[in-house]
Amino acid sequence: MQEHLIIDGNNALFAIPDLAREMEIDRERARESLLLFLEPLGKLGNDLLTVVFDGKGGPQKILKHKGMDHYSIIYSSSVDGADGVIEKMLMNAQHPERIVVVTNDGLIRNCAYANGSTAMRVEEIFKRLDHVIESSNSIRNKSKTSDLFPDFENKIPFPD
Repeated sequence: MQEHLIIDGNNALFAIPDLAREMEIDRERARESLLLFLEPLGKLGNDLLTVVFDGKGGPQKILKHKGMDHYSIIYSSSVDGADGVIEKMLMNAQHPERIVVVTNDGLIRNCAYANGSTAMRVEEIFKRLDHVIESSNSIRNKSKTSDLFPDFENKIPFPD
């Protein structure tokens, strides 16, 4: 069954130490680093992936990351904010049981549970990312087709 992973982008940026440091220098570069890091989930995974960021004071924008059908980026309007967008997505979902919200924000996690969805902490998404990468490498090794999947590796350290 296909799941829809909704990632609280700003929350993820602050939960990952390397990206939090990058945020202090260049917010856009840190966002791009997160999107790039999550890319294997959009390319190799079977799930839908949506990363929600706070917007830049304008209307809400929805983009496809590098033209991938399963990987979307939402920049919230200044009215709703990223949390408001995630809440609306949860409340309006036809199949909330297929949604997994990735955030360390307790209010958003509670909203997910209240609407019949699940939630995982930001640190847990990297286990899923590692699994997708390992599975693709296993398939590649069995098929001996190195062009089928590029090499990906999780290189973001987490404190113990």
